[in-house]
Amino acid sequence: MNTARLCAIVALTLGLLGCSSLGAYEGPQANADEHTLCYTRAATTTEQLKTLAKEACGGTEPQMHQQQMDWAACPLLVPERLYFSCATS
Repeated sequence: MNTARLCAIVALTLGLLGCSSLGAYEGPQANADEHTLCYTRAATTTEQLKTLAKEACGGTEPQMHQQQMDWAACPLLVPERLYFSCATS
């Protein structure tokens, strides 16, 4: 393997790893009333998801709607997307 090819592989690998951590985070908002979290099942527990969703809702109880793989909205290493809305007081 030549040096240029090896450098390209290393750069691509580091780029993918640097662009996403394995921790869950609030993803792109689906619409005005619905929020999302991007996460990976390998590094995120159900309790962590509930805590992050509740924080995103300002302490009110989140209502979970659906979960799906979404590589368009979430990075490669955290491809799961959880949709939820915040309960109104």
